[in-house]
Amino acid sequence: MTNRAERIAGVVAGVLLVMVTMTAAAADWPMDGANPQHTMHSSASVPASVGVVWQTRIGGPVYAGPAVAGQRVYVASHDRHVRALDIATGAVRWKRQLGEAVSTTPAVERDTVVVGAKDGILTALDLQQGRIRWQTKTGGKIVSSPVIEQGVVYVGSNDRYLYGIDLENGEVRWRYLTEGYKYSGIFCAPTVDADKVYIGTKDGEFYALYRESGRFVWKRGVGSSVYRAALLAGEHLYVSSYDRRVYALERLGGGVVWRSPLLDDWAIGTPVLVAGVLYVPSRSGMIYGIDAGSGEIVWRDDLGSAVQHGFVVGSNEVGVIATVDGRLFAIDLQSRQRYWQRTLPGAIKAPLALSRQGIVAVTEDGVVMLLR
Repeated sequence: MTNRAERIAGVVAGVLLVMVTMTAAAADWPMDGANPQHTMHSSASVPASVGVVWQTRIGGPVYAGPAVAGQRVYVASHDRHVRALDIATGAVRWKRQLGEAVSTTPAVERDTVVVGAKDGILTALDLQQGRIRWQTKTGGKIVSSPVIEQGVVYVGSNDRYLYGIDLENGEVRWRYLTEGYKYSGIFCAPTVDADKVYIGTKDGEFYALYRESGRFVWKRGVGSSVYRAALLAGEHLYVSSYDRRVYALERLGGGVVWRSPLLDDWAIGTPVLVAGVLYVPSRSGMIYGIDAGSGEIVWRDDLGSAVQHGFVVGSNEVGVIATVDGRLFAIDLQSRQRYWQRTLPGAIKAPLALSRQGIVAVTEDGVVMLLR
C-alpha cells in the first residue's frame, strides 16, 4: 500500500472509529471492557445507592468477569462450567461443562456466547440452551478474554498467537505469531477498531495488526508485561504496563505520545477516560487521575485495599470499582468525590459489569450478585 493510500485509509478508519465509539456505550455489557474498544462505559447510570437484588452461589473460584446480554448474565468459573443466569431472579437457566478451568470473560454477539479455557480451547455456545456450536483448539492456555466484532472472534493464546476466528463456524481466518520468549504469551484481551486489532504481550510488546488479514502494521515496546486490555479513544491507545506506568500510543503509527510518571505499584486496570482525564488503579488500591493530553498525574485517592481490575463507568460519569476485601466504591469522576460504598460477602477478583439492570459482581468463591 502506498503512503498516500495508507493516509486515506487512516482517515477513513478514524471516521469509522468515531461512529463506532458513538454507539459503543450500550445498555448491556456483552464482553470484557463493555465493547471492542474497552471504554468501560455503559449507557446505564450508576444508582445513587445500591442494595443486593439477588445473589446466586455457583461453583468457584471465579476470576472471570460476567457478561450481560438481554435478560441473562453469563459467568465462567474455575469449576470448568459456563452458566447463564436470569437477570431478574438470578436463577441458573443452563450450565455447560468445558474441559478445563475458565478465567476469561464471556463474549456475546447475536445468538452465541464465546469463552476460552485453560486447555487452549475456544468454545462457542448457543445463548438459549448452552449447546456447543463449535470448538477451536489453540496451542496454549487461553487467559485472554475474547472480543467479537462484526462476526469475528479475536483472542490471544499462551502459544503467543493472536487469532481471528469466524464466529459462525469456528474456522481460523488468520493467526499472527508475536515475538518473545517461549513462555511469553498473551494475557490481555484484544482491542479492536474499524480496521485494526491491537494486543499487548507478556514480554512488553504492543502490536497493531490489520483486522481482516492479521498482517503486521506496527509494534512498540511498553516497558514490561501487558496484562489488561488497552483503551482506544480517538486517535490514541492507552496501555497499562507492569512497569508501573501508563503509555499513550498513536493509533496509526504506534508512536509514544507520553508515558506517565511511575505509580506506586502496577497499573492494573484498563484506563477509563472521563472529561479528558484517565482513571486507573494500581494493584495497591491507589487510584490515579492522569491528564490524557500530557500524562501528568492530576489526582489520586487511596481505597485502602488491593484491587484486581479497574472502573466500570455509568452515563452519569460515576465509576464503580471493587477491592479484594469485598468492598465496592462508587466515585463521581466529575467531582472526584466518593459517591457510596458497600461491603459484599467475599473477595472480588473478577471484573464488574454495569448494565441497565444494575451492577453485576462476582466474589472469588462464586457468589454472583445483582445490585441496584
